[in-house]
Amino acid sequence: MELPGFERFEFSEGGVAKPVYRAGAGPAVVLIHELPGMMPECVELGRRIAAEGYTVYMPLLFGEPMRNYGVKPLLWPCVWKEFSVLSTHGKSSAADWLRGLSRKAFADRGGKGVAAIGMCFTGRFALSLMMDKALIAPVICQPGASYSASALGIPEAEWDNAVARSKNEDIPVLGMRFSGDPLCTAARFQTLRDGFGERFREVVVPGGKHSVLTLHFKDMSPEDQARVWGELRAFLKERLS
Repeated sequence: MELPGFERFEFSEGGVAKPVYRAGAGPAVVLIHELPGMMPECVELGRRIAAEGYTVYMPLLFGEPMRNYGVKPLLWPCVWKEFSVLSTHGKSSAADWLRGLSRKAFADRGGKGVAAIGMCFTGRFALSLMMDKALIAPVICQPGASYSASALGIPEAEWDNAVARSKNEDIPVLGMRFSGDPLCTAARFQTLRDGFGERFREVVVPGGKHSVLTLHFKDMSPEDQARVWGELRAFLKERLS
């Protein structure tokens, strides 16, 4: 399926090929869609980031674009296999594939490095991608999908690497969540705070919604919308420009 304003191409890594939608010009931002799929709100977010002067790479990890599957992908065997669903420290083949895409994005666009935005089910991947030196701007939105309220669902080696790189290379981590989100608890942000210290920059929005940048962005007050978008813009500019 084609998306207006995006170029579609197939990317293969480790014998696995998936479609990727690319738009814009400038430093690379890998935008990883949530559990419901590449919803219209995710596509709109990609367009908005591209309009800010970045090249957006949106991989289609499952399903079809412009569809909201809800929680149905949790029942799909391919999703369980690739994403280590609900694992506390599970290694994910999807993370390996995304690291390959991140390397391609950096080779394509160059510059200082690459940003990755993970959301909910894929929030942890923004840290997993830091296994490659090209990833210098991790954004974690409402990370979920773990048995533990505080765990992020990534292997310890990937977590330790992200913490070490953040400290040694002074890489900040941007995190976003709603204050009353039952899926992304305060305990999960405390884990990030404990790991990254002052380099963890958190944006907490009032309310009990979930998807900060996509599905529930419209439910925020105009002031909170401006704050969330302003923090993201400033972070990308600081790290990539």
